[in-house]
Amino acid sequence: MSIFITGLVLFFLPHFYSAARSRAEGKDIRAKIGERKYMGLYSVVTGLGLALIIWGYIKAPAGEIVWAGPHNLHHYAWVFMIPALILVMAAYTPLGHIKKAVQHPMMLGVLIWALSHLVMGGDQKRMLLFGSFAAYALVSLLFAYKRGTDLKDKPANKSGDIQAIVFGLVVSGMIIHGGHQFAFGVPAM
Repeated sequence: MSIFITGLVLFFLPHFYSAARSRAEGKDIRAKIGERKYMGLYSVVTGLGLALIIWGYIKAPAGEIVWAGPHNLHHYAWVFMIPALILVMAAYTPLGHIKKAVQHPMMLGVLIWALSHLVMGGDQKRMLLFGSFAAYALVSLLFAYKRGTDLKDKPANKSGDIQAIVFGLVVSGMIIHGGHQFAFGVPAM
């Protein structure tokens, strides 16, 4: 379990720092050390953290069941995953109405993803994994909404929305039809 927890710390510490760091002129560490160095260091630490999360999760014992969750919800969690995946895809498509309205679709999608998995219940390591992602997404959203965005002034187009919806539905279909079982050893439904 220590490898798993070390991975969570290495992965989320830079993420929390990035969400909370000052972006003020002269105080932004990213500007002080340079974009490339900052992103390089960030990528190495979070990449190592992600590798340790995966390795540690596989190696760690399941532990006690923390929450059993309502059995019938397990079959409907995918209903929440469709909008979650559409939101995540919206973060990477051109500015559409979804991204403009939500402003931070990646974090909202991650929050919905994590909460939908938490509601289903699970053992200690599962609850720690999804609880960490939910906490990070919520904190990140709060900091991001506090900072604001300049998306309100930019024109949105339907193309970004169409791409986000199509890619989100395609990925949802892949997950539902065996992708989740293949990747994680657990059926999606």
